[in-house]
Amino acid sequence: MRVLLGAVALGFVVVGCVTPVPECDSRSCAGCCDATGVCRTGTTNDSCGGQGASCRTCALTEMCTLSQCVPASSSGGGSATGGGAATGGGSATGGGTATGGGHATGGGGGATGGGGATGGGGGAPVDCIDDTDCPDATYFFCNTQTSRCEPSCRTASHCNPASIGGTRPPQYSLGYCAGALGCQCDEGRCVTAQCSADSDCGAQVCRNGACVTAPAATSVARCEISPSFAVLRQGSSARFSVSAWDAQNAPVVLTAGATWSAVGSVVSGAGTGNTAVFTAGNTVSTTPTAAVQAAIGATTCQARVVVLQNPAAGEVAVAVIDELTGRPVPAAKVLLSTTAGAVITQSGNQTVDTDTNGYARLTLTGAPAAYSVSVFHPDFSYLTIANYAGSTRFLSFALRRNPLDTYGGYRGGFSNVPMTSNVHQAKAATSFAGDLTRASIAQLNGPPVPTDVVIGSAINQMDVPISASNYLAFATQDIKADVAALGLNGTCLASGSLDETAIANGACGTSSAWALAMDVPLGDLPIDAIAGGIDNINYRALVPRLSPILRRLHSSVTRDVQFTRIATPFLDAGVPDYTNQSQYTVLTHDFVQVPANFALSVRLPALPLRRGAFVPGAMILGGVDGPARGVVPLGVGLAVDDVPIDGFVNVPGLPLGRMTVRMAPAHHGLENSTYGLVVAALPDRCLASASLELFFLAEPNWNACDGVSALVPRLPSNRLFFDAAAVTPVDLSAQAFPAFPEAARFNFSNVTAGTLPPRSFRLPSALTGMQVARVVFTDGFGTQWEVLVDASSPGFTLPAVPGALRDRLFAFGTASARSDMTVKSLRLRADPSVLTSATIAFPQFVELNESSATRATQLLTAYSSLDYPSPKLSFITPSSNPAFITRGSVLALKVANFAVGSSVLDEGGVRFTFTGGSGCVAATLFSEVPQAGSGRVEFTLPQACNGTVMIRAELVETDGVTPIAPAVATTITATIQ
Repeated sequence: MRVLLGAVALGFVVVGCVTPVPECDSRSCAGCCDATGVCRTGTTNDSCGGQGASCRTCALTEMCTLSQCVPASSSGGGSATGGGAATGGGSATGGGTATGGGHATGGGGGATGGGGATGGGGGAPVDCIDDTDCPDATYFFCNTQTSRCEPSCRTASHCNPASIGGTRPPQYSLGYCAGALGCQCDEGRCVTAQCSADSDCGAQVCRNGACVTAPAATSVARCEISPSFAVLRQGSSARFSVSAWDAQNAPVVLTAGATWSAVGSVVSGAGTGNTAVFTAGNTVSTTPTAAVQAAIGATTCQARVVVLQNPAAGEVAVAVIDELTGRPVPAAKVLLSTTAGAVITQSGNQTVDTDTNGYARLTLTGAPAAYSVSVFHPDFSYLTIANYAGSTRFLSFALRRNPLDTYGGYRGGFSNVPMTSNVHQAKAATSFAGDLTRASIAQLNGPPVPTDVVIGSAINQMDVPISASNYLAFATQDIKADVAALGLNGTCLASGSLDETAIANGACGTSSAWALAMDVPLGDLPIDAIAGGIDNINYRALVPRLSPILRRLHSSVTRDVQFTRIATPFLDAGVPDYTNQSQYTVLTHDFVQVPANFALSVRLPALPLRRGAFVPGAMILGGVDGPARGVVPLGVGLAVDDVPIDGFVNVPGLPLGRMTVRMAPAHHGLENSTYGLVVAALPDRCLASASLELFFLAEPNWNACDGVSALVPRLPSNRLFFDAAAVTPVDLSAQAFPAFPEAARFNFSNVTAGTLPPRSFRLPSALTGMQVARVVFTDGFGTQWEVLVDASSPGFTLPAVPGALRDRLFAFGTASARSDMTVKSLRLRADPSVLTSATIAFPQFVELNESSATRATQLLTAYSSLDYPSPKLSFITPSSNPAFITRGSVLALKVANFAVGSSVLDEGGVRFTFTGGSGCVAATLFSEVPQAGSGRVEFTLPQACNGTVMIRAELVETDGVTPIAPAVATTITATIQ
């Protein structure tokens, strides 16, 4: 999207020549915004609307009631089609109910509807030149851009009336601050306060950010337990959760949850609430049986269970399941090996196949103290549990389907986009189901879509690559109006029941659809900070100027979106082709559904080191982990370690080491989910890429984003709070960011390399404070081989792949090129909300029990990740082949994905050898120019080197001689004169 930089910059010049239009959005307008960007009351038939939405003219048969056009005979405020939810959103009653409508109260413009700061009113005069023209500087300021007096504040009391503890005089009252929650003072502006949990609302409950009457249990028409299918071993436990819907298929969230009971004698357990734990008995039950029941009023739902036999002495048992559905994976090949990679045969065979329940038992010949177990299936990631020495000897393998085999998701656009002259931008995606540390950029962004960027009549840039999940518009001109979001496989319904055939084939999924949207004046975008191109971004200048824009953030959610997945076609280059979207579910997001009015503060510890230097900053993603659907982002924050560089983020106006994240409360069916943050410390190029992706200023270079170190705290009391001044932050300062797993090595060859045996991995030291290391190899087809190993001793040796299965250690199944490698570390606790709770040791995580890998996100408190892509090498100069060059010329090469140097953190050097000619001497270089990390290596030819010469450059080990394996080399022919 580099081309877009010029377009946006030129657009800034064009806009700078016109009269400024008053800013109008849900923060600034309790009514509606007309076509010129002026805030109207939103209560008249010719200008009807609320919460900063675009004004509409009601039809002759309609009237404007509670800021909505409704049939003249109707007395309700919320219509049957409002809200943008999957089933139509708003209910037909009143001003919008707790589960219906696009906004917190459905009526718009009320005390809890999200009104904002600059709508005028409150007795202020229309015109002003400076603050002295306004009636009271405590409660108003003069917006010199619009020449209007607007409400202002220094504390929340300046916004709120005396009835809720404020000091704002009645003649200056703000209608949108008159509700029970009042307003908060956000950077000098009064913004509607929101609730984030039922505990904020006394006798009422919090739904869509507003306090409302609790929904009745009788409104529930359907419920569903997650997991709907559980594989247990004798005596093991599993945690179940419940979700509910009304007769219109809209989510219903009940504080009381459900009444739980066991059906039959396969499991035991009972309780009330949104979750419950059930324990398998000693009876083996290999036929899926309805065993767990949740009851909400007269509505019940059940989950099926199988109970597998524990291994006998001298055996190890495995259960292989689809991570995202909980269903067994039959016909997977299970291989038992020593820690040195030698196969322990089973009745003369290398492997044992899993049965219909994904179950297999293997004999531990020789009673090894530790051993490795690998599972192979062509439709799923391979998975090895390495060096296991636990006591239960019953391992759980949670496999993911190959990400490129099938695809599906949702497509659509946005409604209620503000009618302003601003840049309208949004990111739409699906929830991150399963293990959060497995989430991928590819799922988040989707494929790039060539887009014609048109801004007014002056800009017309062709084929700009914008991610499929991004929306972009300027003023009233759509630049990229359509969005498409990829979703993972999962469960789905057919005729009201679980479609087990489609689930087993990975042919469907159900996710939460989410979007984060902003309406930003073009002049607020720091175009000059990226004027030098995305490869030379001054991120320390960029990020502080992006952070204030997050005050404009809105969140949109549709909790349950079901979609179909079909086989993925591929282009000639092996790139997946997602052109056909006929199977996608159609969905429209509400651009201004719920504003991110919470300014949550966080106190960070010192940033981690990457290659001996502090990473430059942090990005916080705030959201909830919802039952069955996974993690849904609701907000974001950015900060950098500014001058002086000391390892702590530095945000202007806040104490050192503190930053804020702008968040919306859980809404539209996500209420009572678990609030959490991903506080990610990022290397420079990764921080720049994340910033660019968020604001769509340019297409980010995700290939340069190679690592992350993150803390994953849960929020105290499971609620949000407003703390823009960072006075009472979520305090993470006593924790430590995990170390980046640097200097990892894997020997891809079949011979020993240095001291590293064939097919072996090592890190130079233990991953301190972490429990699990995950090493992932990704080949050229997008398929993976994952390895789980104890983080205290992160070394292993892999066995050979059995039979005719493809060896995913290599890019295309042969030994000609290595696969990409990623090394991750996980910090896990039994109760992440209590940092003194017990840690989850490696054996617990890989065994079949309540703390197994299927609940990785619920146990995660921190993680780190570092990419080791397949190395690449190419000549920069000479650029032609064959080439004609003069004596003493400089040869320049580009080295990618390979740390040039001889230290413990480096991987080796570049060796030049010459065939033919005379006076040419082989040499190895271990330094880059102009600095380490640039990827540029230069070699000056000796003056004596001349003639026709074949020049070979190859990557070698730190000994300077041994080629890396598989070999990475490039050759040119040159005539040197």
